[in-house]
Amino acid sequence: MLISGYLQPIPDLVPTIPAMEAASIVNPIAVSTSNGPNIICFYKAWDVYGSFSNFSPHPISMPDSNGDYIIWKSVEHYYQAQKFEGVHDSIAQECIKRIRSAESPEEAARMGRSLERQRPDLVRHNWESVKVDIMYRALKSKFSTYSHLSSLLVSTAGSVLVEASPRDLFWGGGREGEGLNHLGRLLMRIRAEILGDNSDSYGMEFSTIQSSRA
Repeated sequence: MLISGYLQPIPDLVPTIPAMEAASIVNPIAVSTSNGPNIICFYKAWDVYGSFSNFSPHPISMPDSNGDYIIWKSVEHYYQAQKFEGVHDSIAQECIKRIRSAESPEEAARMGRSLERQRPDLVRHNWESVKVDIMYRALKSKFSTYSHLSSLLVSTAGSVLVEASPRDLFWGGGREGEGLNHLGRLLMRIRAEILGDNSDSYGMEFSTIQSSRA
């Protein structure tokens, strides 16, 4: 498996959730390379580290435009809805409501992606420049809320985290490491913040993340 893509500079499904007791004993080494860092991949529902996925059923509480906190069923629910936040159009506002009430993260993703493709004019004008920060804040809320997930994340210290999506080359690592792996980078950033500034070399290496067009 190539890893160069996972480490390259960044250019200008409900997963199985490990039990709280298991979070502290999971072996953090999923893939070992002969001349490089250990790599932990996550993606599908049956992954040991499936709770790192945006599709894990962990509700998060996020502030709306008025500063009032709203519960979202998953990070994916929140992320998809934010594509249309602040757009003064009844269709966009209705889509936000539908995404929030979607039964599953998969359904929320289908709704958000579908409207984005069909009506790009309804997507907030600054989406490409804010989407990474939106994802970061949602992930930060998730791992701050659930202590056993925070423990699981910390248990991976010293390893590179890669969302093993073969198609999403923005959030995922791609088939051969050609993807930008922004999701993995954000998780390593949060891991570094939990551990402290100098405790996680990989996390701190990627602690400053800028968005680029997918």
